[in-house]
Amino acid sequence: MLMLRRILVLGFSMFWFASCGGGGTVPPTEQTTAAPAFSPAPGSYTSAQTVSLFDATAGAAIYYTTDGSTPTAASSLYSASTPIAVSASTTINAMAVATGYLNSTVAAGVYKISMSGPAVSVVLSTNDETQLMAAQPSVNFTTSTADAGTNTVVVDPTQQYQSIEGFGAAFTDSAAYLLMEVEPSSMLSGTLNDLFTLNGNGIGLSFMRIPMGASDLALSVYSFDDMPVGQTDLTLANFSIAHDQTYILPLILQAKTLNPQMKLMASPWSPPGWMKDPSSMNPVSMLGGTLLMTGPNETAFANYFVKYIQAYQAGGVPIDYISLQNEPLYITTAYPSMGMSDTVQLTLLQNYVMPALTANNIPARVLVYDHNWDTPSYPELVIGGLTAQQLTQVAGTAWHGYGGVPGAQQLVQNQFPTLGNWETEHSGGTWVTDQFTSDFLEITLVLRNAGKSYVKWSLALNQNLGPNLTQNAGLGGCNTCTPIVTVNSQTGAVTKDIEFYTLGHYSKYVLPGAVRIYSSNTPAIASVAFVNPDGSVALIAYNNSVSSQSFQVQWGTQLFSYTLPGTAAATFTWTGTESGSTPSIAATAQIQGSSISSESGLETENTSDSTGEYDLGYITPGAYVVYKNVDFGTSVSQVTVRSASGGTGGTATFYLDSMTSTPVATVNLPVTGGWQTWANATAPVSGAAGVHTLYVVFEAGGDEGVANVNWFQFQ
Repeated sequence: MLMLRRILVLGFSMFWFASCGGGGTVPPTEQTTAAPAFSPAPGSYTSAQTVSLFDATAGAAIYYTTDGSTPTAASSLYSASTPIAVSASTTINAMAVATGYLNSTVAAGVYKISMSGPAVSVVLSTNDETQLMAAQPSVNFTTSTADAGTNTVVVDPTQQYQSIEGFGAAFTDSAAYLLMEVEPSSMLSGTLNDLFTLNGNGIGLSFMRIPMGASDLALSVYSFDDMPVGQTDLTLANFSIAHDQTYILPLILQAKTLNPQMKLMASPWSPPGWMKDPSSMNPVSMLGGTLLMTGPNETAFANYFVKYIQAYQAGGVPIDYISLQNEPLYITTAYPSMGMSDTVQLTLLQNYVMPALTANNIPARVLVYDHNWDTPSYPELVIGGLTAQQLTQVAGTAWHGYGGVPGAQQLVQNQFPTLGNWETEHSGGTWVTDQFTSDFLEITLVLRNAGKSYVKWSLALNQNLGPNLTQNAGLGGCNTCTPIVTVNSQTGAVTKDIEFYTLGHYSKYVLPGAVRIYSSNTPAIASVAFVNPDGSVALIAYNNSVSSQSFQVQWGTQLFSYTLPGTAAATFTWTGTESGSTPSIAATAQIQGSSISSESGLETENTSDSTGEYDLGYITPGAYVVYKNVDFGTSVSQVTVRSASGGTGGTATFYLDSMTSTPVATVNLPVTGGWQTWANATAPVSGAAGVHTLYVVFEAGGDEGVANVNWFQFQ
């Protein structure tokens, strides 16, 4: 057989030479198509590239991939009229095919794109107060399409929430007196510029509250219609705002001139005493008690608002919002106050106050309640009892921060989504051990829970935290509240208190009309983000850890890295257009419970766990939370939930894309012995792969509450 093969080969060779004339040329071999070439050449670039492919073999077709796979004749066919756009680091694998030739080898073009995106301005404050709203070197975005990890703050402008009206404090009698009567007039303009404009060091306060009459931070007890003992003034013939015209109205006029966008809210601590008890003399009748519920008296109460708003309007100060009563659930005889139940407030609104506003063509809108987060049932009853027509005169709910947690705002927002929520008072004070941390955690959480404003208490006080009714009238009230600025009662010199800076991190950079957008939290970084009316973005981040923390901020396909000192805060601002879609969040990252896109049936609150800033608290049976764009990769097998329960525990069930889909995991949340006593619980996972919207639904194990949840993580 071997001999036969040799003969056949020899015969073929003799035949080929004979047919070609015996000229001695080389016999043909099958050729390979030239490998594709790239233009521009593969390499590192700082901007997006448009890549063209070409081949030296005539008539060759080029097939390519950009996902790392080997190209075949079924891959994308390159066309010279449609070059390949590369905006992120990409490997292009290309192969050429030509008739009569072998396919080319695969050519790999590796393009590393490190685009220098928008510059990010940074302002930093540290807890030790060595830096207070101090400008830092700017940083730049670079390109990144990787999934967000544990230490990534994701900013997603496609998820939008409430609009912002502003930040501020109160024009108390004490504040106005100090600024207009004690501070030298030569210094006043500088102080007001810093408080109410954005120029230079200005923090642009734009939502201010005005007590209607005396509060506890006043030089004396007064209303706008005080009468002798035993006398009433149901027609309000003696109504006068002469007290305010001395120094309160002039101050507000100057502030409003400096910041025309400023919104003003008016609230009484007490109406004239005779509306409650005509037999007692002022000031006794203004201290505590309830409104006399008679038709003529209720009418006078409603007209008291009308007269006040009209008088202020005539003085050049329009009132945007009113509440019927400051802190209606707290009755005290230490300073002007009045009790008002939810049912009484509903009656007064429906039958007296709102009709009076309408009859007098007054556009000011009502904020119901005006008290602490711990009783959301109050605004729920009042708002729920109003008709659709009556609700056109209601803007929403006013909240104070002396009880409960800010998550209550979201409860009410979810029930009445067409109305808003305003935080309208929470004073700093000597009782607060760490005002810096307290402010950043609370203001951020208020804004993450539908808050349209954040308002401190008195704009100014003196070095003794007065004047107040404790010091000036021998009564009571807050003798330990702290202001935004301090006016020295002897020299008139003004100093900025820490709350000027903590509030300023928000008020200077989050402008009226801004819209909150989604931002996630990390185990150490609390965040909140906004898009301003001019399109700029503001992100406030607070490091809740005592050690420095490095983290990334992901915005579309752009990312920057930053390191915050322990218990420090920064405001980041930038302009430009988001590049690409926001990458997914890796399911294998530690996902903070508070990094929700939406929720129902719970209240987020501060946590005392070793990591994290907030937890999902007050979870009721059937409550749920939603997390968008979670990437489970090819598969996960287990999930861990960090929870605490002083009740009877419960379950957390995980669903993909719908709460009616087949659950992928159910975790039993154990009783841990306390609502801030934390433990991990795990459960197997099946059927989770790819990118999904994740739903977590909670059910109770008994009647004493489910659990609090800090974070979860898939493995």
